[in-house]
Amino acid sequence: MANSRRLFLRAASSSGLLGLVSARTGWGHDRVSTPSQTKGPFYPIPEIEKQSHFDFDLTRKDDKSPIADGEVIAIGGKVVSHSERPLSKTIVEVWQACKTGRYNHPQDSNDRPMDPNFQYWGRLITGDDGAFRFKTIIPGKYPGRTPHIHFRIVSPDRPELITQLYFGQYEEWNRKDGIYMSLNVAQRDAVTTHLEKRPIDPTKKEGEQLLTGDFTIVLGPLSDTKSTQPM
Repeated sequence: MANSRRLFLRAASSSGLLGLVSARTGWGHDRVSTPSQTKGPFYPIPEIEKQSHFDFDLTRKDDKSPIADGEVIAIGGKVVSHSERPLSKTIVEVWQACKTGRYNHPQDSNDRPMDPNFQYWGRLITGDDGAFRFKTIIPGKYPGRTPHIHFRIVSPDRPELITQLYFGQYEEWNRKDGIYMSLNVAQRDAVTTHLEKRPIDPTKKEGEQLLTGDFTIVLGPLSDTKSTQPM
């Protein structure tokens, strides 16, 4: 278990897994800020505030508990500035629905069953490389929405960002999602990940693999109030 944890953390800072070089954006150009999106009614206060800042595994409650239902994936990336500078000491929070599309929140009144083994949220703080990586499952389809993961980013001296991450394999559902389609093409591209099988240990070409998606989060200038999500 300890070795798996170290491998997972190592993958977070591996440039081979972060997908920072993109044919669409490329190095040498200022990036567009990651678009702000609705926080939604299911942000897990106060529970998420009780989580440790290194709890990146949503697939189980602790090392001894069963694995949650659903297809296990990893989402990794970096928090950076427009000029690609990694942003350290940044809080990255995620929350999402379980396989059935149910949130662990009292305001979620749909009758789909909850997963007692799924953690539903996680949080961590980036290091000097700005990297983060979460282990989770592909979220179920909440009524009226396409599968998505919520992100909250709090970086020192910058506006808070709330956004959502989507999955390229659900393009048909994505195009029926009003929140997703409210973004322009470049913004949609910035918050859509494409999962592919990759080694858990990035230093080896063989070995255990995991469906992995990349997500580069770009925070705007210190004075960019457009990055701030209204509460």
